[in-house]
Amino acid sequence: MARVLAAPVAVPGLLADLERYIHDPSPTLPPLVRLALVHVQFETLHPFLDGNGRIGRLLIAALLEHWGLLPEPLVYLSGYLKQHQAEYYSRLSAVRTKGNWEGWVAFFLDGVETAATQAERAIVALASLVNADRRRLLAAPRAGAAALRLFELLPVTPRFTIEQARRKLDTTFPTATAVVKLLQELGLLTELTGQQKNRLFSYAAYVDLLNSGT
Repeated sequence: MARVLAAPVAVPGLLADLERYIHDPSPTLPPLVRLALVHVQFETLHPFLDGNGRIGRLLIAALLEHWGLLPEPLVYLSGYLKQHQAEYYSRLSAVRTKGNWEGWVAFFLDGVETAATQAERAIVALASLVNADRRRLLAAPRAGAAALRLFELLPVTPRFTIEQARRKLDTTFPTATAVVKLLQELGLLTELTGQQKNRLFSYAAYVDLLNSGT
């Protein structure tokens, strides 16, 4: 792997080396350490004219799933790297100029731990919110099967129009309208446009939790 950093101008060949390293069938290092090395080398190669940072961060999440460390890409380091941006760049630079791999790997592993803790908290918070709102809906006298079906779709589709709800429920427009109105009256949905037509509804509490990175 050191050769990747030694000659960053030979990008095509070095990318091929990096790809072989990613798909090595018999790795000798722990997967999170390998992930740290892959990220720093991708960022050093900087193979594209734009978007290298985004792709490098997505690569972390993709490899966590690809290597079987997570069943789904649930842990993202973007927030941690942005919060510690100055140190992030400093650690990357120290690898390139001083060969300080240990400092980079320690920083990266701290980020994984922090991101994993935040993801766990977020999952618990989202599950608690959905369970509480489900109980509220079940306690409503007018809550029928269509309302329950729409509610269960909200975590997957937290923003939608009534027409989209109609198609998801495979029902009539008046029925979809009535169901959305019920969930809105219960405080589960928020209308975002303020219009009479083409209204957009949101499971706002759920979206806010997602955006907060709790």
